[in-house]
Amino acid sequence: MLLIYPPAARSSEAPLGIARLSAFLRAYGLGARLLDLNQEALDYLLALPAPPEPEPYRSPGSSSDGMAGGRTEAWTKGALKRRPIALAALRELSSYRLSPDGQQASRYDRAVLDLNRALKAISAPYGAEAGLANYSETGRSPLRRADLIAAGAAFEGSVYYPLFSRRIDEELGRLADRGTERGLPPMEGSSPMAGLPLMAGLSLNYLSQALPAFAILAYLRQRHPGVRRLLGGALVSSWIAQGALRADERFDGLVDELLPGRGEDALAGLLGLGKALPIGIGTRSASARRGPQSCQAECPDFDGLMDLAYLSPCRVLPYAFSSGCPWRRCSFCPETAEGARYQGLNADRAMEQLATLSARYKPGLFHFCDSEISPLYLRALAERGPGLPWYGFARFSKALLDRAFCASLAASGCVMLQLGLESGDQNVLDALNKGTMLKDIDRILENLAAAGIGAYLYVLFGTPAEDEAAAGKTVSYLRDRAELIAFLNVAVFNLPVAGAQAKALGARAFYEGDLSLYAEFAHPLGWNRDRVRSFIRKELETVPGIRGMLKRTPRVFSSNHAPFFLS
Repeated sequence: MLLIYPPAARSSEAPLGIARLSAFLRAYGLGARLLDLNQEALDYLLALPAPPEPEPYRSPGSSSDGMAGGRTEAWTKGALKRRPIALAALRELSSYRLSPDGQQASRYDRAVLDLNRALKAISAPYGAEAGLANYSETGRSPLRRADLIAAGAAFEGSVYYPLFSRRIDEELGRLADRGTERGLPPMEGSSPMAGLPLMAGLSLNYLSQALPAFAILAYLRQRHPGVRRLLGGALVSSWIAQGALRADERFDGLVDELLPGRGEDALAGLLGLGKALPIGIGTRSASARRGPQSCQAECPDFDGLMDLAYLSPCRVLPYAFSSGCPWRRCSFCPETAEGARYQGLNADRAMEQLATLSARYKPGLFHFCDSEISPLYLRALAERGPGLPWYGFARFSKALLDRAFCASLAASGCVMLQLGLESGDQNVLDALNKGTMLKDIDRILENLAAAGIGAYLYVLFGTPAEDEAAAGKTVSYLRDRAELIAFLNVAVFNLPVAGAQAKALGARAFYEGDLSLYAEFAHPLGWNRDRVRSFIRKELETVPGIRGMLKRTPRVFSSNHAPFFLS
């Protein structure tokens, strides 16, 4: 099977999903190859000749590159010339040093802005706008089924076509030997894979990947009609769970099978393997397990991806102890609306896998991709962690109230925790079912700061329970604790279409498209989005301590690059 991660999304590390599926497939003797077209497409575009007449700079507000003021075309031409310098900067740790006031990293900012501008100029002649974290096409939306099909019909016009057509042909040719590379046996005789056709699976996680993914699917259908086309990933799971797509949707024949949910389970069902894994693969007995419902997973297999030069100053390895959310009660969260179950590895087995990954790939940083690193895994990390720097999401849980425990996390390698504050008003937190108390959050922030662990906080304005006075409490809370917070992510609330609140709040279409996952609504307290945005701009971003947090937060790459600013 060929496992493809399509463009375009942030590319600071190898994609975890296809690495996990590769390990699962290889465990059954099925040859698998990994193709990270996201990183390869970035390298491809940035190596293309500069267009003869670069696209003129658009006025502020029409581009996502964050540059203010009336820039001229000279900046575009300069950005195109500085591509090698900018790429090198994002791969050098020295670029992540903050200025003496602790607020800006000018070399880093320049590199990100230059690369974004260069990508936009290179992709513009194709009717597209590529970026380091985004991709769009003129006249097409990834939220419209018809536009996804149209992107497939026009696959030869895709800015990525010269790359993906060549690379897919190469990788499918290598798979024709049925996995004989690396000593894997041919799928013959009694093998459970005997007689299966070649397959290509695309992992679709972000809206920015959707239009290129459908161009790739259409290419596969036209040029490799014997290859079975599979489409899975987080975005597909959300579309189906929230009712935007039926599980039997085939997009006018571009897709042979949708695979929502946890990839290993979906593939096991498709291939008729059930839930049983071969001897030696799996977790310990039920009597020895604690915490989430146990799932089986092989150690991720990143072979085939390690030669790619991702945009980070060291090798970052993603890993997940679990899938789903252990809390799953927050009223604003899509995971609550989707109802996905929480499953996790046995903690001992997870620590063994981290040791294996450390020895095999020599990473400089682990990125734990769980919706939450639950206390079960935090304790395991504190006791016998990988001994390498790591970061990931956690809740403001009781475990973090123990200062000695936070010190143990730091000693295990924890450099940063991403934490959802959401609001500085306790009444709002209670209404959101966050299950957190501000007095506990205060103590946890102090404990993390004392341990030298950076706090990357998320706040959310415009929730149904919030009004302007409550939003003001959040601003005061952040201002008074500015020295304890390293980075800040600010968002405006989006109402999940399938959430319990949608009907009660008179939800209506938020984006034009039949695949939208979010809805617009009339705020019950009149705290509508235009007022919220104005408040953020005038009352939050102007506060000196808060402005410092926002300036420190890395452009575009956000939490993916934040740990490097703490080294």
